[in-house]
Amino acid sequence: MFKIIQRINQHKTELVVIIVLVVEFVFPHYTLAEISQENSIMLPNLVISSTGVQQGQAAMTKANETISLISPTKDYEVIATYEVPVTAYSSTVDQTDSTPCITANGFNLCEHNQEDILAANFLPLGAKVRIPEYFGDRIFTVQDRMNARYHYRADIWMKDRTAALAWGLRYVKIEVIK
Repeated sequence: MFKIIQRINQHKTELVVIIVLVVEFVFPHYTLAEISQENSIMLPNLVISSTGVQQGQAAMTKANETISLISPTKDYEVIATYEVPVTAYSSTVDQTDSTPCITANGFNLCEHNQEDILAANFLPLGAKVRIPEYFGDRIFTVQDRMNARYHYRADIWMKDRTAALAWGLRYVKIEVIK
């Protein structure tokens, strides 16, 4: 028994670090609610504290900028799941029609310039979908249609033609959300 206590005493720092890591992974309690592109929770000058914030929440500060940390919440409900072939397209005449920036419902892709638009014939215009395997929590909106021969397929709009071609054809699970 004395040898065990002696060994624990010699390695107490390592044991404390291991225990803290295990507790943090088993009982996670904070997620990022809002963060801009240039901020990262991995930067050494970020401080997480709970002072001045409601119970159950914390705040992260960086150079006098506060970013709220709250418990995770889902603000959507998955109403249908499909596994479909998904391709990608960009606003070029050879991939669309004579008005490559205008979708089937009149939405201007080039002005919007965000990669959150989906073309699909089997979903209604305006439907909201997620592709969690590739895009996490990004929400896409069905704003366009495809050629009639592609009834059960989706097409993601991308800013860059090279990126669209690199995507190729992938069979993915999409979630229709409400």
